[in-house]
Amino acid sequence: MQYLTLEQTADYLEAATIEATHDAGYAIVHIGRNAADTRFVLVNDALGQTVVTESL
Repeated sequence: MQYLTLEQTADYLEAATIEATHDAGYAIVHIGRNAADTRFVLVNDALGQTVVTESL
């Protein structure tokens, strides 16, 4: 699990392929593949905090 700044989040998502997005009202969850073709789950909450988890 890795915490990202808003700038890092923007760069990460720009290079990623998003397969699904879920808006829970207080958080947005993106699921997809990053630039290295690794599956990930990225959660961005209403406070602008972001965490990403990648599969190995």
